[in-house]
Amino acid sequence: MEDREIIENEKHAECEIVKEVREIRHKISAQFDHDIGRLVAHYQELQEQMRQSGKYRFADLPNEVPKISKSTNPEASD
Repeated sequence: MEDREIIENEKHAECEIVKEVREIRHKISAQFDHDIGRLVAHYQELQEQMRQSGKYRFADLPNEVPKISKSTNPEASD
């Protein structure tokens, strides 16, 4: 297989992935009647649930105060 064919196949695969992501985003938006306020509220709620689960880590935005968890090591509090 030539390099050109490989590149074309990769471009096609990327286009298919982008297409699939857009379809999913459209379906989610449709669940909220394409109302941007409701959609943003939905994603904010999901984010909060994910934060509270402790399963995921989030980077703090530049204007956020870092969330420092309390250490379980009593010697670390000195």
